[in-house]
Amino acid sequence: MSIKTVGATASSPAATDAERTSRRPSTSARDDLVTVAFGGWLVLGLFVDGWAHVNLPGLETFFTPWHGLLYSGFLAGTLWLVALARRGRRLGRPWHRALPVGYPPAAVGVLIFGAGGLGDMLWHLAFGVETGLDALLSPTHLVLLTGGALVLTSALRAGWARPMDAAGPSLRTELPAALSLALVTALAAFFLLYSSVFTVPAAAEELTRIPEGAPGHEAAELPAVAGLSAYLVTTVLLVAPVLLADRAGRRPHGLIVLLVAAVAWLSVSVGGFTPYGITAATAVTVAAGLAELVVARMDRIEMPDTLRAPALAAATATLLWTAQLLAVAVTEGIRWPVELWSGVVLLSALAASGLGLLTAWPPGDGSSSTSRR
Repeated sequence: MSIKTVGATASSPAATDAERTSRRPSTSARDDLVTVAFGGWLVLGLFVDGWAHVNLPGLETFFTPWHGLLYSGFLAGTLWLVALARRGRRLGRPWHRALPVGYPPAAVGVLIFGAGGLGDMLWHLAFGVETGLDALLSPTHLVLLTGGALVLTSALRAGWARPMDAAGPSLRTELPAALSLALVTALAAFFLLYSSVFTVPAAAEELTRIPEGAPGHEAAELPAVAGLSAYLVTTVLLVAPVLLADRAGRRPHGLIVLLVAAVAWLSVSVGGFTPYGITAATAVTVAAGLAELVVARMDRIEMPDTLRAPALAAATATLLWTAQLLAVAVTEGIRWPVELWSGVVLLSALAASGLGLLTAWPPGDGSSSTSRR
């Protein structure tokens, strides 16, 4: 493992001591992979804890093995941050500049997460353990979400602060940052499980038709409304990180598969890997691979970003939800009318393309992102 100095080049004159100590050190890709490993430990603990709450009723204590896995991951990551800071100190940096580039927000995240953990324990002791939707909206849990996001994005910030490889972004050179982005997306997915297409096959529930204005009409449509909303929420969750990386010029081929697989498989694990969950996760992972092929083709075509980004996003959403609906058809049977299941794919594609247009706007000098890779 190594720490380098940001801004130093082989051709530049030797920096003075004052200049050297005024700059933060930077991490190597190997350092960032260690950070990602501890972040994966924390996220895995979170989903295992979620699985326990769903599948083991009667958990009425804060002190469980599942919480132990979660908080031990946090502790291990915190000790790693301390080790990085101490290495910075040995390089002559003052404490306030000892953490590497991209890592100072993680120190804030550690404080927030620690405060959230303590508050969560006191909350459970005072009010008991949440057993349903309230667990994802508990104030102390949202504090944990905030702190965890700051910690998990350390490798992303550090990786994107380094110069990009001359050959363009590849999964080999961008792996720590890509994994970091996948982990924080999975973290967000956990707190949005109540509106996820991977937890409940909404299209398998038959739409109850009650005429407009008749008693019970709105209540009858609520399951379908929740299902439609889940497609839109999950579309934004998966497409936004891809567009962010694309806008930054740091989207390697393989990122879509990595993000989709992480979110899909971790999400279905909370329900205990049902036949639908396994089939849906497999289907969208394969569809993400097809999306990679389509996007790779787009990358070879000279297109302005204002066209290419919406096309990238729309193609990804279309392939993912077509595959997921096929999984519903195979395992549960689709009971939505054709207008709903076909319309939700098109609606998701339109929403994704709108996101793509926003990230590509305003247009720059008219060059395509392909020329920047």
